[in-house]
Amino acid sequence: FWTSLLVRTSAWVVLLQGRGVINSALIWLGLIDPAHPLDLIYNRIGVLIAMTHILLPFMVLPIYSVMKSIPPVYLRAASSLGAPPVSAFFRIYLPMSMPGVSAGGLLVFILALGYYITPALVGGPGDQM
Repeated sequence: FWTSLLVRTSAWVVLLQGRGVINSALIWLGLIDPAHPLDLIYNRIGVLIAMTHILLPFMVLPIYSVMKSIPPVYLRAASSLGAPPVSAFFRIYLPMSMPGVSAGGLLVFILALGYYITPALVGGPGDQM
């Protein structure tokens, strides 16, 4: 999270290359043919993977802070009234977490609008999104 954007993007370029760490691990496990490594870089898949990794903390932190502030007594009250855990989550915990989801979504959206480095380096000249 505190690492430079350029360093994280460069690390994803190394990981996603044709002979990078991910393809080498998949070849070693026997999941893909060594003659045909996966195309994970210079396309939208690579940009999606890298941008998700880079922007995920900006989504998780607001959600976590809101979820941490929800008193657990609400879920205990729901279970004491006979609500199953899944129902208590969807009827109590999730609606109370929506401010964090909307704040995180807005923050990620605003940050993604100004992202130029990651799509340019990972997407390559042919697909920068």
